[in-house]
Amino acid sequence: MAENKKVEGVTTRDDALDSGVPMMAGDPSEPAGPEDALGSGKKRGDYSEVVGNKQHYASVVNPNHDASDPTSPAYVLVHQNPLVEQRGDEKGVKGGSHPLADEVK
Repeated sequence: MAENKKVEGVTTRDDALDSGVPMMAGDPSEPAGPEDALGSGKKRGDYSEVVGNKQHYASVVNPNHDASDPTSPAYVLVHQNPLVEQRGDEKGVKGGSHPLADEVK
């Protein structure tokens, strides 16, 4: 994370697994907990300064995998940094909670 960068909002816990990404206020029907800044889907907060310049990737099951083709990868890497820019508010959905496999083209 970028040093000395802050975003408005609150975190839900203070432990080793808390990435420090705040929970932004939204619709009361939404699941409780912080938004996933590096997750797929719209987020109410701007976390670009919190994430900083460090590059983040996640390995996900390839939804386009062809088991009959030995050269078809079963897993692919998703570059997560561009996902921070997915901003907005999706009613009833916690920010950044779509499957990362949705980002595989």
